[in-house]
Order: sequence, then structure tokens, then C-alpha cells
Amino acid sequence: QNRAGKPLTITDFQVNYLNINRLKYMFGEIFIKNEYLFRTNATKPQIIDCGSNIGMSVFYFKLIYPECSVLAFEPDERTFLVLQENVSQNNLENVSLHMKALANHDGTVDFYFDDENPGQLTMSTIKERMPKVKKEVLSTRLSNYIEGEVDFLKLDVEGSETEVIEDLQRENKIRLINQMAIEYHHHVEKGKDNLSKILKILEESNFGYQIDSSFSRP
Repeated sequence: QNRAGKPLTITDFQVNYLNINRLKYMFGEIFIKNEYLFRTNATKPQIIDCGSNIGMSVFYFKLIYPECSVLAFEPDERTFLVLQENVSQNNLENVSLHMKALANHDGTVDFYFDDENPGQLTMSTIKERMPKVKKEVLSTRLSNYIEGEVDFLKLDVEGSETEVIEDLQRENKIRLINQMAIEYHHHVEKGKDNLSKILKILEESNFGYQIDSSFSRP
């Protein structure tokens, strides 16, 4: 079963979900707090959504910029099926979905999840983030998908953000990104906090930044 109940109507979208409390949390963060609000003069913004889960962020981007194109990544199969269903049944155009984990290599990677609680927001390629069970999923480098200007990058990849940003810098693709929202996950692996690495890359790439913190999520 890939749904927790009947679809709910959120703004103009019919939304399938896996867990009602998690849906409420994502709605609050994305639609109420406007975590991913950005301004652009582009009439058809190019958006990359890394860590799409069931697609609440995709809905949000389509709400604020109906003509936008979205490239979305979600590695967990059960979650991806709901994401796929949400995009399909709402007839969202110019949304490209990829069931892959973002990493610093192309191939496969171990992915840790909770089989009894599908769609959890803490699923990760890092065992310490989700010390439950693991499976092998396809992995890819984000730099493979960036050839032209990106208006907005949302990066929420549960501990893999440093290697993704390092790859974008190494392949000289970070220069093509105009704005981004990065969720940094600290204290995931003992002794491996490296926020300064990301900030150094952002500074070297002429990005300004703001830092905000929040409590743990469900």
C-alpha cells in the first residue's frame, strides 16, 4: 500500500501521502513558513529539487511559479511511487522525476530506512542518520544534470549535502546556480561536522548566505 488514506486537497492539488503527521509537518514548513520561497525574474524558472519525498515541495514550486520546470530526486521506492502518483494525478507539466540518491559517484549506494515507517524524512545514505535497515539504490552526481542556468536548487539530502556541493564545485557547475536552499545536517556522524566546508565553497563561488536553525523533525 502506497497511501495512508484518501488524497487531501491542499491549495488546488490532490495530495497522496504516507503519514498524516509528516504531511502536516511538511505543509507547515513549506507552505506556511515558506522555506523555499525565492524571487526571480525568470518567467519559467528552472528548479532542482533534491530530496522531494512525496512532492510537497514540487507542489509549492508549481504554486508560486506555475510555468517552472522541476527536476526532482527521491531515492526511496515507496516514497517515489507516491511522488510519481502526485505529479501524475495533478497533471503537473515539466516535472522530471528520478529515483536516485545524490552522491559523489555514479552507481549504487547503501540507503538506510525504516521499513515499518515508510517515507520518513530522515532516510539517508548515512547509517547514523537512520540506523534501521538498508537497501541498495541507484546513485548519481547532481553535476551530471546541470548544463544550463538553474534558478533555484533545493538540497535536502540527509547528510550527503557536503559531497553534493563539493561535486558541483569540482565540475564547475555551481557557477550555473543562481539561488539555493541547503539543509545542513550536523552531528550525523561523530566527529564529522563540516559546515565550514560548504560555507567556504559558497564564499569562493561568490554566494551570500543566511543561516537559520530549527529543531528536529518527525
